[in-house]
Amino acid sequence: MRDRVRSLFVVGAAALAVTPLAWGLPRPGHAPQPTTVAVPDALRPWVPWVLAGHESALCPVLDGATAPSSPRASEGAADTDAAVATRCAWPARLSLVLDDKGGRFSQEWRVVGAPATVRLPGDEKRWPQDVQVDGHPAVVLAEDDEPSVRLPPGEHVVGGTFAWEEAPESLPVPPETGLLALTVRGRVVPLPSRDAEGQVWLEKRAEAEKEADVLEVAVYRRVSDDIPLRLTTSIQLRVSGRSREVLLGRALPDGFVPLQLTSPLPARLERDQRLRVQVRPGTFTLELVARHDGPAPSLSRPTPGGPWKEGDEVWVFEARPELRVVTVEGVAAIDPQQTAMPDEWKRLPTYAVKLGDALKLVELRRGDAEPAPDRLSLRRELWLDFDGGGWTARDAISGTLSRSWRMEVLWPTELGRVSVAGRDQFITVGERGHSGVEVRQGSVRVDADSRLPRGAGLPAVGWDADFHEVAGTLHLPPGWRLFHAAGVDDVPGTWIGGWSLLDLFLALIIALAVARLYGWPWGALALAALALTFTEPDAPRWIWLALLLFEALARLLPEGRVSSVVRFARLVGRVALVLIG
Repeated sequence: MRDRVRSLFVVGAAALAVTPLAWGLPRPGHAPQPTTVAVPDALRPWVPWVLAGHESALCPVLDGATAPSSPRASEGAADTDAAVATRCAWPARLSLVLDDKGGRFSQEWRVVGAPATVRLPGDEKRWPQDVQVDGHPAVVLAEDDEPSVRLPPGEHVVGGTFAWEEAPESLPVPPETGLLALTVRGRVVPLPSRDAEGQVWLEKRAEAEKEADVLEVAVYRRVSDDIPLRLTTSIQLRVSGRSREVLLGRALPDGFVPLQLTSPLPARLERDQRLRVQVRPGTFTLELVARHDGPAPSLSRPTPGGPWKEGDEVWVFEARPELRVVTVEGVAAIDPQQTAMPDEWKRLPTYAVKLGDALKLVELRRGDAEPAPDRLSLRRELWLDFDGGGWTARDAISGTLSRSWRMEVLWPTELGRVSVAGRDQFITVGERGHSGVEVRQGSVRVDADSRLPRGAGLPAVGWDADFHEVAGTLHLPPGWRLFHAAGVDDVPGTWIGGWSLLDLFLALIIALAVARLYGWPWGALALAALALTFTEPDAPRWIWLALLLFEALARLLPEGRVSSVVRFARLVGRVALVLIG
C-alpha cells in the first residue's frame, strides 16, 4: 500500500523538461532544467519520501525515446518504469591531452534530478588513474567492464590521467559525448576521427588521408496531416574521406518548428535551420521531426543554401481522413518503389518536389461527414432492495464511439458513479437535463453505478445510446420471484416462463378432480395453490394424482379387504403430500 501511495504522488511531485536540439546534448547555459511544481507548505516535508526511489522522474525527457534496458542506463540515465525515457546526466566537452607515455582528461558533467553513473574515457586495458571529481579523489566503478563514477545532482568536473608504455592506436570515450578536444603529442587535432563504437583514433589512417572527400545527401520528407501539421525529414548521408564538420542547407521549410533530431553523428540545428554535422566515413541516416506553427494550405521546398541535394526531393503525404479530406496538387506523383526512402513510407502517395515547387493541400471536407455508427455492448447487473423499494444497477459498457462523445442516462435513472478506462469522471447535466459524462476516446470502457425507483418500471438499457448487444443479470432477495419480463429475447427463471403445456394440463386436471370430489370451493382453492407452487423446485406434482385416485377408489369400492388397502394408501398419500409440501 505504501508503494502504491508513493507512486500516485510521484506523478504530482515530478516535472519533466524537453531537451534542445544541440549536438545531441545541451550547450553550456542551456541545459534542460525540471519545471518547478507548486507544492503546498503542508506537503513539502513529504516530497523526499514521495520521490524516494523515483528521483529520475525529475530528469529531462528524451522525446520519442524508450527507456533503456541496461542497468547503468536505468539507474543514472532513465527511469525504466516511465512510459518515456529520461536522462539525468548531460556531458559537456571532453578534453584529451595524450602523448607516448600517458595523458590526462577532463570533462564537465551536469546531473539533473537524480544521482547518475557516468562513463569515463578508457577501458579495462587503458584504465584511468588518479580520477578526481571536483578536485577530490573518486572511486572508479567497473560497470560492464567500463570505468565509471557516481555523481550526485549538480555540476561537476571529472578528471584523471592515463599511463602506458606505448601510445595506443585508439581510445574509447563515452558514447554520450558529442564535443571532443584532442591533443596528441602537443599537436591539436581539429577534427578527431571517431567510429560508431566510440573509439577515438589517435593517428589518422592512411587510407582516409588518401581518399577524396565526398559527401552525398539524399532527402526524403513525410507530411502527416495531423493537428498541427507534422513534417518528418529523413536525411541520408554517404561520406568518404576524412572526418570533418559540414554545414548542410536549410533543413525545414518556412513556418516549421523543430521538435526532435535523431542522429548517429554529432549534429546541431542552427538558428537559421541549417544543419551542422560532424561527419566521418560511412553511411548515416538523420531524422528531423517538426510541426507547423499554423494552417498550411501549401508547402514549399526550402532553398538549400549548402551542400544539399540539388535534384528533386521525394515527399510522401500521410492523410488523416478522420480529421479532414484533402487533395494534393502542384507536384508530380512518382512510383515510391523506385526510391530509397524508408520502407514504411512506400505505402503512401509519393511526389517529386523541385526547387520552387509548392505542394498544395486543397481541403475538400473537414471531419468525417459519415462516421461509422457507434458499436457498444452493455453488461448490466441489477439488485432489488430487500424491501422492494428500488434497484441498484451496475453497468459495464465497452465498444467504440464514432458519432457521439457523451453518454447520458435516461429518466428515471439516477447516476451515482462513472469511471472511464478505470478513472472516475465528473458527472454533469447536459442540455436536455440528463446526467452523463464526456467520453473523448474512440475506444470505450465505461463502468457506472446508478439507482432506479421501483414504480417507474425497469429499463433494460437506461442509457441514451444504441447498443448492438445487451446482457443482464437480475439479483433478487430471498422471498422474491420474477413474474415476467417483456421486450427481452431470453429471460430464464420467470414465473410465467416456468410453465409448460404439461404443467398447465396437470394443474387443471388436479383442480377439476378436487372440485368433483370435494366441491367447487375446494377446487378453486386447489387451483390457486397449484398456481402458486406448481412450478417451484421440488413442489409436489404426481402425488396429487395418486392421492386423488385413491380418494375416488375409496368412495366407489364396497367394504372389504380391497377397500381397506385403498383407504390405507389414501392415508399414506395424504401424509406424503404434507411432508413433500
